[in-house]
Amino acid sequence: MASTTTPKSRLFHPLLDDVPLPIRFVISGVTGNAIFLMVYNMALGALKEFYDAGIIFSVVQFGCIILNHFLNVGIVFGWPDNYFASLLSNMPVGLTSLALGAWLAGTLERTNFDFLVKNALGMLEEGEEELAGGLLSSIAVMAVTGVYNYVVLNAINSKSDDGDEEKKKKKEL
Repeated sequence: MASTTTPKSRLFHPLLDDVPLPIRFVISGVTGNAIFLMVYNMALGALKEFYDAGIIFSVVQFGCIILNHFLNVGIVFGWPDNYFASLLSNMPVGLTSLALGAWLAGTLERTNFDFLVKNALGMLEEGEEELAGGLLSSIAVMAVTGVYNYVVLNAINSKSDDGDEEKKKKKEL
């Protein structure tokens, strides 16, 4: 006889089960990125005279990999049976995202992206001749790495009913 009880939610809260996956991903991403942006911009302000923006980005982003995984399993995909194995399977995504973001942050700083954008939009204030590695660069990096993470993490972490059926059929044979 089949059980009629609903399975316990594996997310931080059962109400999250009613929120569509893309919305949950945005909630997780915005939370993680808000923390990242705050820490990154504080570190950039304090250390940009000593280190390239790409290096600062790398150190801060590496620290956020575990935080972002925790948010993703709690808000988006559900708590895995083996958290450590899940973290390890997601770590390459975090590391490639880190490399992409570090490269992009360094490139945007070298090209003076914030200055160019503010100048193009007519938002340049008097005395702003250089704005290397500022908020606009951070937002651009966040957008690019966010899209990358959305695509790759969904491919890795989404449960595929078709794949489960195929495994069951192979077991029966």
